[in-house]
Amino acid sequence: MLEYLEQYNAQVANIDLVQGRRGMSAGKFTSASRFAIYSGGPHGGGNMMSYNVWIKTVQDEEMVLVHYGKVWGDVASPLSTKDFHMLTLDKGNPTLYIGTNAKLVPLQPLELHDDAWHHLSVSMPERSCLLSEVTMYIDGKMVSVYTPQDAQDRHIFHFSGGKLSLGGFGYSSNYEKAFPSVQPYTGLMDDFLLFGRPVSSKELEWMTAPNYDIRYGTSCIRTQQVNTEPIKITTGLKKCKRKCAKHGWCKGYEFSKFSDEKKCTLFKQPPEFGESKPNTRCALMLS
Repeated sequence: MLEYLEQYNAQVANIDLVQGRRGMSAGKFTSASRFAIYSGGPHGGGNMMSYNVWIKTVQDEEMVLVHYGKVWGDVASPLSTKDFHMLTLDKGNPTLYIGTNAKLVPLQPLELHDDAWHHLSVSMPERSCLLSEVTMYIDGKMVSVYTPQDAQDRHIFHFSGGKLSLGGFGYSSNYEKAFPSVQPYTGLMDDFLLFGRPVSSKELEWMTAPNYDIRYGTSCIRTQQVNTEPIKITTGLKKCKRKCAKHGWCKGYEFSKFSDEKKCTLFKQPPEFGESKPNTRCALMLS
């Protein structure tokens, strides 16, 4: 317990910013990293909650991804009748706990500890739903889940005034004693989103959309078959504006800011980049 208190003297510490899943900054967590939120909430009562996060790791042990828990008292006490909300990764399998003996796990092993980016979403479909009614999505696809026979399946009712943290137990109570084998998260984490409602299919599509790396001063080499279509160009820098009919975003495009050529090149496959070319912007689909 003392070790955790000492390490959490800083709310956020020992997290490096590295290349993220969406080409921006992801947090690189180690066993010494801390990301604790001191303010209370936002969980409370039977309110709906959904956790959404990108992760990348190779670690096999069970690790905390997102944790919400009470700040005082023994979490394992039989007098404790309200629920915490903890998402872990155990041998690559997401696990949602609401109590020391109440958890939700995938029906089939997922093994997401393969050093690749994966999107996790766990969502309460309604207020005070049963733990078994929580939906789980991996990379935008719903997966079958269940509560093990030795675990309780009960209606979710959270502690009020608890505290939230990423990658560890944060400022909450004695969870490290209740879960002695659960370790701080080691790996990359990006784009954590918490909703006080169920996650929608459109939000899942948006969160798992193709990833782009925008580069200036380069020329796209067309190594794959492409579709070129006339397109309306705005005034000023003459940026191409095109929306793919299916998704609402393009999987790679090229335009010249000062060219009168009114078209966008839509890449069906990720393009490669060639020699420098002035006034050209390229977008590379990374995944």
